[in-house]
Amino acid sequence: MVLQVITETADYSTPEQADLQEWADSYGLTMPVLADAEGLLWTYAEGMSSVGLPFTVVLDRGVVIDTIMSGSNSTRAEELL
Repeated sequence: MVLQVITETADYSTPEQADLQEWADSYGLTMPVLADAEGLLWTYAEGMSSVGLPFTVVLDRGVVIDTIMSGSNSTRAEELL
């Protein structure tokens, strides 16, 4: 399963349902779009020398972190999917 997680809006506020729906509609997304209101996603970036967007966390079937990627690497993302 693929999810889109939004950590903040353009004005650095916590995304609301309307923001998530607008994002999904703008990009034609059919996957779930979730808000990370607590900013927990950033805890996985600790220790990285830099963090690029998109920031990708891949969970295995047991919901255990398999891979963390910072920045865009479409070849690696396709391999993981």
